[in-house]
Amino acid sequence: MALMDLLARLGVGVLACTPGGPSLGGGGVVACLDASDLPSALLVAEAEGTMGGGLGAVLDGDVLTLVSRPVTAPARLTPVSSPADVAAEVAEARRRGLGVIAVRLGFDPAASRQPVVPSAGAVLPASAASSATGGAPADQPGLPRLWVDPSLAARFPAGAGAVTSADASAAPPVDLILAGRGVIRSGAVEQLRAFAERTGLGVLNTFTAKGLFRWDSPFHLGTGGLQELDLALAGASGSGLVVAVGLDADEWPTALLRAAGVRPDQILELAPEELVGAPAALRPRGGVGVQAGGERPRLYRELAAVVQPLYQQTAAPLNPARAAADIAEMLPDGAAVWTQPGHAALWVARALPTTRLGSVRVPPVGSAGVALAGALGAASRPGGAAVAVVDALPTTGVTGTLLDRAAGAPGTIVVEIWGDDGDLRSAQEHRDRLAAALAKPGVHVIEVPVDFSATAELVGVAGPPLAWPDRLPG
Repeated sequence: MALMDLLARLGVGVLACTPGGPSLGGGGVVACLDASDLPSALLVAEAEGTMGGGLGAVLDGDVLTLVSRPVTAPARLTPVSSPADVAAEVAEARRRGLGVIAVRLGFDPAASRQPVVPSAGAVLPASAASSATGGAPADQPGLPRLWVDPSLAARFPAGAGAVTSADASAAPPVDLILAGRGVIRSGAVEQLRAFAERTGLGVLNTFTAKGLFRWDSPFHLGTGGLQELDLALAGASGSGLVVAVGLDADEWPTALLRAAGVRPDQILELAPEELVGAPAALRPRGGVGVQAGGERPRLYRELAAVVQPLYQQTAAPLNPARAAADIAEMLPDGAAVWTQPGHAALWVARALPTTRLGSVRVPPVGSAGVALAGALGAASRPGGAAVAVVDALPTTGVTGTLLDRAAGAPGTIVVEIWGDDGDLRSAQEHRDRLAAALAKPGVHVIEVPVDFSATAELVGVAGPPLAWPDRLPG
């Protein structure tokens, strides 16, 4: 098996290569991006690994780095002599939640080798979503995924453990389902939706997993993980259970459990692949599940009371909810919004209406420039389009390098800077300028005057932000 085949099986969508690397042969479903240098290649990999459908990947000479979290220090370099060795290193890194691994290739990456046999415990996905959703790429004939979720990120700590059919009848009632990005990476979105309908349980998605349900679905309880009271307002009572599916440790601060009075042993962890066979005896607290037209939880209602009036305000400087809604209205099919930790990302995660899975990418952690890097990866294929939304855009360092590289990308990249500058006079002018930029290839930078003072209203409803500690400006 050639290296590119292995990467496809690991959920890699984009391989960033530094200059002078080896020949790789046909890439198939994996797009190759020629990066200018190692720092910019690692940032593209970070975007793919934190917001994409599987692992981010960099090939620097004979060193392959696989990424699910930012590379803050050089990873220990391990020599490997075959694709099977690479798969074994990935399996160990998944088990330990290392986030990043680096291996030195002792084989020709373009040569076909023996098939890679999944290690004990590897699970193939029941289904897969299109890579355009940011979830598992569609299985290729003869090329199934090695694991349902190849992510190297640390998982959210298990609590009481998965309920089995033998003991489900004795389990306490369930308050809600808490779903993380692992559901998307696993291609298990349809299984989650069916599980919610079968049990009558509502779903609170993390801010990294927007789009699991349409914003107006009765099963959509809102977006959580951003602010201290998210879980409590979504319906966690402190007496029932919370079912956690596909959750990474850094997309769900434990302070949200404390604020809701939920103990760790009240968390029931289900792997995405367990959703199909999960016991039907899991039942909603109160005995009545989600019903069409029923009352939404406080999180949904009280945030809507803040955001809905903001959508109606169209004068500049724009409020961030209106700016986010403008992007949602203009975003082409198949395109996505990429963000990085900051005020703009908080509002995109909180207020951008989602009707399509994969249209909004928000990282659990992120380096400066990762939004632009994600947009560059998305635009590396002809016809690809992406919008990067940031608080600021440095033009030097790795961000400057990415801007130079983006100018030669075959697709379209729009960078929106939400801040004090910009000459837009209304929401309509914002939409017009965004539509014009999305209509032609290249890099387009739009300065959008945005007044973030409404953040105080979010805090008044759901408490202080907990996402991205020390990364939200005061």
